[in-house]
Amino acid sequence: MSDALNFEPPLRGYGSYLQGILPKDQAIVAGAFAATMQQVNNINKVDLQKFAQVVYSTETTVNLPLISGTNVPTDTQLATSALANIALGGGINGTYTMSNFFGCMSGLPYPLQAIKDSIKQLQTATLIGIYQQLYLAVSWQQATATAIITDTAGSYSLTGFTIINSGGGYGRNSTPAPTVTVTGSGGFSATATAVIGTDPNNITTFGKITEFIITNPSTQLVDPNVTITTIQAPPGTWPGLDSVVQGYIDQANAEIGVIATAGTNNINATNTLNTNYNATGTALLQEQRARYTAIPAVPIPYDASLNVYPTALYVFGDSIPTLSTETQPNMSAQTLENIADMNTVGGQSIIGAMRQNRNQSRLQEVGIPLTNNIPNRLTNSQLANLMLSTSTSANQPVPPEPIASYSNTAPKNLAIVGTNIPLPIVNGLAAANTIPILLNAGYTSSTLAPATYTVSDAISNVIECNCTCWAM
Repeated sequence: MSDALNFEPPLRGYGSYLQGILPKDQAIVAGAFAATMQQVNNINKVDLQKFAQVVYSTETTVNLPLISGTNVPTDTQLATSALANIALGGGINGTYTMSNFFGCMSGLPYPLQAIKDSIKQLQTATLIGIYQQLYLAVSWQQATATAIITDTAGSYSLTGFTIINSGGGYGRNSTPAPTVTVTGSGGFSATATAVIGTDPNNITTFGKITEFIITNPSTQLVDPNVTITTIQAPPGTWPGLDSVVQGYIDQANAEIGVIATAGTNNINATNTLNTNYNATGTALLQEQRARYTAIPAVPIPYDASLNVYPTALYVFGDSIPTLSTETQPNMSAQTLENIADMNTVGGQSIIGAMRQNRNQSRLQEVGIPLTNNIPNRLTNSQLANLMLSTSTSANQPVPPEPIASYSNTAPKNLAIVGTNIPLPIVNGLAAANTIPILLNAGYTSSTLAPATYTVSDAISNVIECNCTCWAM
C-alpha cells in the first residue's frame, strides 16, 4: 500500500460549494446570486425579511426617461450651465472664500505689492515725466483767494491772502508761477507772486498754490473797501486741453511700447504686471458680485416674499432629502411631484433625487450603509498641496515664510508606518500625521504669521539660555 496522499483540487466557479447538494444549474445560479449580493455593504448582518421589504419598496427611474441610462449622477451640460450662474467665487471649483467678501479689507488676494514692484522695475524717467504732466493737465483748475488788507495807523496795505481754492495744474510744461493782482477803490493796486507745489510725491500740493509772495503791497491812505483778487490761470483751458491730454496719452503709450520690448527682463516683467492686473480685476469683480449676491439691494417697493438668489437654490437642494420622506397626502413629496415639469431634465431630476433619497433611507433602516455621498471637502492630499502651494503666491499682502515644503513621498531615510498621505518636509523631517493639516504648523505657516521658532532660532535661544545660566 502506497503512503502517498492524493489531493483533489477544489472545484471552481459559481456554486462550486453546492456541488452534490443542488443540481448543477441551480448551484451556478445560487452562487452567482450570492456573489452579487455580497457587493451590498453589511449584507451578512441584515435580516432577510427586512431586506426583502427594502427590495420590494425600492424605487427606480421608471417614467423618467430624461435621467435614465446615464453613468453620471447628474446631467453634465445642465451642471456646467448651473455652475456658471452660482459657482462665482474665487476658490476651488468656483467656491466662495472669505476673501470674496472681505478682500479689500484684508488685502487678500490682491497682488498690490507685486504690481507696485513691477511698476518700479519698468518705470523710466520719461514715462514718469509724461504722467506728471498728464496729471497736471487733467487737474486744471484756476485758484481763488481773498486779499487781506491791513490798516496800520490810517495806512492801508496788502499784508496777506486767504486761499479759497488752491487750484490745480500750475507749473505744467515748466510755466512760471502765476502772478496775482489786487485792486480796490482809491486807485489801490497791489501785486504778488504765487508759490506752487512742485513735489509730485505730495499729491495734496503738486501743481497747486501753497502761498503768496507779496511784491507790491500798494500802501495808501484811502480805504480800498472791497478788493478784487485776480490769480493767473494755469496753462491751457478747457476744452482746448482735450487735445493736450490725448497727446500725453499717446506719448505714454509710445513709451510703454518701448519699455515692454526692451530686453527679456522687461518682457517678463511686463507679462507679470499684466497678469497681476488681470488677477486684481478678477478678484475685484468676484468681491463686488459676492457682496451684492449675499446682501442684495432692497427692492423698492419692498417685497418680503422674494427669496434671495442663489441662497434659495442652495436651501432647496439641501432640503430635498428631508422633503422626499414627507410622503403623506398633500405633503412635500406629493406636491413636488405635481409641480415638477416632467418635460424637462430639471423636473425629472427632482423626482429622481427624491426616489434615490428614499431608497437610501430604506437601506439605512435595515443597516446597509451607502457610499454614494460625494465628498464636500478636499482630501488630505489635496488640502496639503493647496496649503503649501500658495505660500509663495504674490496674491498675498505679506506672504509668510513657510517652515515646510511639500513632498509627495517621505524622505528615504525616514520610515513612516501606516501613512497614506503626502507629508510636508519640515526642516528636513517629515511632519507627523497626528495633527490635522489645518492645525499643523508645517502647513499653516504658509498662511499665518510665524508662531514657532525655526531650528536655527531655537538653537540660538538654547545657547543663549545656557550661557546665561553658566554666567550665574
